[in-house]
Amino acid sequence: MSEYCFICAKLLTESEVVTVERGMKTLINASIERADDFSEYLKNQKSVTIHENSRKNYTRKSSIAAANKRQREEQEASTSTASPPRTRSRISESAFCFKELCLFCGEKLNEESERRKSSDFRRRMSQVSTLQFKDSILETARARGDALAKAVLARVEFEYDLVAAEAKYHRDCYANFLKPSTGAKMGRPKDEATNLAMEEIFTYIENSDDCQFTLNELQKVCKTTTLDNRTIKLRLKVKYGDKLIITEKSGASTFICLVDNHHDILSKAWYKKKMNKTEE
Repeated sequence: MSEYCFICAKLLTESEVVTVERGMKTLINASIERADDFSEYLKNQKSVTIHENSRKNYTRKSSIAAANKRQREEQEASTSTASPPRTRSRISESAFCFKELCLFCGEKLNEESERRKSSDFRRRMSQVSTLQFKDSILETARARGDALAKAVLARVEFEYDLVAAEAKYHRDCYANFLKPSTGAKMGRPKDEATNLAMEEIFTYIENSDDCQFTLNELQKVCKTTTLDNRTIKLRLKVKYGDKLIITEKSGASTFICLVDNHHDILSKAWYKKKMNKTEE
């Protein structure tokens, strides 16, 4: 089950929820009337858990009429300013091939060609593996608000499940996307002290038998330089991409979880247990 309400894209824990099973047809019809592309997703689900208030608003006839009216007004406004109609933009972006194109730069992902290159010049690629990745992208894009952010928003906003779409990206494009939009040329960080401190953190995480860490714990790993929380989180995202899960709660510790570490720990535990049985 998804942790998010598909209607408002907020965490299910934020308000009262309801599991819809017999009312799936009503949700599908509402989606078709709204032309929001969720109907295809809903047709493949036996039930969905969503916010109660979101469900009521989503299926209410007056809300649907108001949403459609807003969409028509936006289309008319964009047409009058010689901009491409929103419907055309939406069709072209919904046709975006996430399996073959980088979701950030839009260029073709040629894995075979990259493998033939020297490791120093090879562009690394990753595939989206968590539902949280989309929410992270949307949050960053809205904060950036530049041309790149708008392009990414147009591609991602109408694709409900990037994992199911097998979305892929260049790691360097993702790293650049996470950096604040300054208009300056992106390159290697000049602060060598910060680089060295982060290498200490990377080593600590990758050599640990744990898969979960607190942000305060990682700060204390750095012996020579004090890094702020924002820098640590940003560098971790650049390094580990969608393998990283950051859980933040107001007034509580921030937890960092590395999915690969968790898998490695389970694998080691299984192997050790099997060896012990063999020896017995």
